[in-house]
Amino acid sequence: MAALAGCAGTPPRTVAPEVVRVPVTRYVPIPGALTAPCPIAGPKDMTVGEAVRIARERRRALEACNAQLRQIRAMQGSPADEGLHP
Repeated sequence: MAALAGCAGTPPRTVAPEVVRVPVTRYVPIPGALTAPCPIAGPKDMTVGEAVRIARERRRALEACNAQLRQIRAMQGSPADEGLHP
């Protein structure tokens, strides 16, 4: 019992806790409208006029998809807490 008596009078050494800051990546939410599939026009009949109509509609769809991609690229790299919602 004599061996245990020597430790009883020494209080344990305590170390004050430190604040540790951990960076957290927050992603900007992409609105569902920007990730929706773009429509693909199909032929109604097999005429030259229909081919021209399809080409025009597909061009419009491609331009709309490219505009969506530009909007997504503009959001990427922005802090998530910025007001990016339209």
